[in-house]
Amino acid sequence: MVVHMRVNVYRNLKMKPSSLSIRCAVSSLVLGHASHAELHDCRFVVQSSGQSRTRDTKQKNVHSWVSGNLEYVTNFIPLKGRTLSSDVLEVTEEEIVLIRDVTEGSPSVFKHVAYEPYTNNTFVLKGADIPVMSAESASIYCDGTMYAREPKS
Repeated sequence: MVVHMRVNVYRNLKMKPSSLSIRCAVSSLVLGHASHAELHDCRFVVQSSGQSRTRDTKQKNVHSWVSGNLEYVTNFIPLKGRTLSSDVLEVTEEEIVLIRDVTEGSPSVFKHVAYEPYTNNTFVLKGADIPVMSAESASIYCDGTMYAREPKS
């Protein structure tokens, strides 16, 4: 049995173009940045204190992320020489287009998930506003799009 690296993934809006920050869940160090991440055994986390600060100041800060076992990434750029574990696969831009097409084309399996700090207290199923707390797996893209397989409240 392969044990994958547990990470927290969030959208980094300060980088232009925006990217995903991949942070080690154990050490809290940012390992690097990617344009796509695929996680397994996911939890959708929103810290209420950071959310309140965002609402009060109208400035976004890192207070929400998806935590899970990293399966694969696209365009990973390591930070300060940090690396991913050897079991994490790197997929190409062409492969990610295929993955996204399958994900978007399977609405009965993959549900579109969103988080808006000014209107939602949790991640929600887009269009239904049903809270999402965990999922079997998640596909996260640097443009802010997220899909979850088997999302649970």
